[in-house]
Amino acid sequence: MKYNISIVGLIIGTFINMGLGALWYSNLLFAKSWMKEASITDEDIQSGNMSQIYGLTAVGALIASYVLGFLVLNLNITSIADGLLFAVILWLGTHLPMIIKNWGFENRSFKLGFINHGYDLVVYFLVISLYIILN
Repeated sequence: MKYNISIVGLIIGTFINMGLGALWYSNLLFAKSWMKEASITDEDIQSGNMSQIYGLTAVGALIASYVLGFLVLNLNITSIADGLLFAVILWLGTHLPMIIKNWGFENRSFKLGFINHGYDLVVYFLVISLYIILN
């Protein structure tokens, strides 16, 4: 196995993840729907330790970027079309089951699941494509 993924890809992939998250959960896209479905208020968000939340989110984005780069490298995904197909398969196998589980056991709405995990699918598309381009 190869572990030496592109450092440039790792950094850019992390920024893509964080930047898309800022847009995805903004008032331009899904903030209002997400807050309603998650039963979260502006006050709830403001009362959190935002530096800790963003710091841990950045660590998670860094890990996700590394794993996606690792998979692209070791599965020898070389075309954007194959990368997009792989992103969909990865998402269907890892995220759709969580949406269903959260709906069944936590009484979470499918809408909330698709808002949260749809974000991950778009991150997969973008970061996998980035690594393909860089390789």
